[in-house]
Amino acid sequence: MNILTMIGILLGAGVIVTDRHIHPLPQWLAIVLYTAAVALTIAGMLIQRNANN
Repeated sequence: MNILTMIGILLGAGVIVTDRHIHPLPQWLAIVLYTAAVALTIAGMLIQRNANN
């Protein structure tokens, strides 16, 4: 598993856990962080796929 994929998954999970259980995040911040998490996850998957070919 690519390091970008792992960072993206951890960031996404951290945003969800923080927003629901620790302290509600402002909506704009949650959207920006979760979008970054999705982008990192997809980028890591693409890099890994290209490395295997």
